[in-house]
Amino acid sequence: MRLRGICESVVFLLALGAHGNAASAEAPQSAPAALQSPIQSAIDRGRTMYLYDGAAWVTSDDIVTRLPHERGPEVGGWIVTPVRDGFHVDYFGKNAAADHVVYAADVNGQTVSRAIVYAMTAEPMLKEPALHMARALRAAWVELSHHPDWRPCTNSHFNTIVLPPQLDGTIPVYFLTPQTEAGSFPFGGHYEIDIGADGRTKLARAFTRSCLNMTKPRMTADSSVAMMFLTHSMDAQPTEIHVLEQYYVGVPVVVGIIEPRSFWKVENGTIENVSDQIKQ
Repeated sequence: MRLRGICESVVFLLALGAHGNAASAEAPQSAPAALQSPIQSAIDRGRTMYLYDGAAWVTSDDIVTRLPHERGPEVGGWIVTPVRDGFHVDYFGKNAAADHVVYAADVNGQTVSRAIVYAMTAEPMLKEPALHMARALRAAWVELSHHPDWRPCTNSHFNTIVLPPQLDGTIPVYFLTPQTEAGSFPFGGHYEIDIGADGRTKLARAFTRSCLNMTKPRMTADSSVAMMFLTHSMDAQPTEIHVLEQYYVGVPVVVGIIEPRSFWKVENGTIENVSDQIKQ
């Protein structure tokens, strides 16, 4: 079973006791107008990434049971696309077969249906937008090779998430450090490379500057809340990576922004400014 990935920057754990300085009961503080768009974008994209990663995760277990072991090296990657009742996942080939489907399945939650492994002599072409997305993924791999310092923060290969073409044709590609141990989350080693409609790189960015693997905090008898607290210096607000990873961590993640100084709680697809609730 493939473990999935987790991300962020400098981190430490914070457990609030039952009688500690917990968040006040006041209404959530809204974000400044200038940050509304980036915050909503982070929320929307982070949730989309979570759903796409989940579909890939489920099918990675299924393909192992269906694809003959000797054909494993044929697989060059996977692409997830939305369908009416969930997601469709195509695992495509390599080299001359890079635009062809080796395995395909539909996913609804944790359920895999209509799974099929194609014979080597009858592998169909990827359909759009999956074809365009697979080509963008290959272009992003080439761009990644130009950043030799961009590496996973665990002893494994990157996981990838490729999103559908945006309104301008740009395809966002994410390279994420995989989770390799249950309960241990790598908070670093996550990158985005956006490929334009012309096949050229439009954006290449890292979300963190360092690696740090963290163990998920546990509730104790005298704790009312357990959360992760981390600092982030590369954006003025939490990103889609914070939203994605919080879904997997399962406890609130408080992000301390270095500049402008502020604190944000990320929880279940929401981002709340809690600067007035943090004792500074």
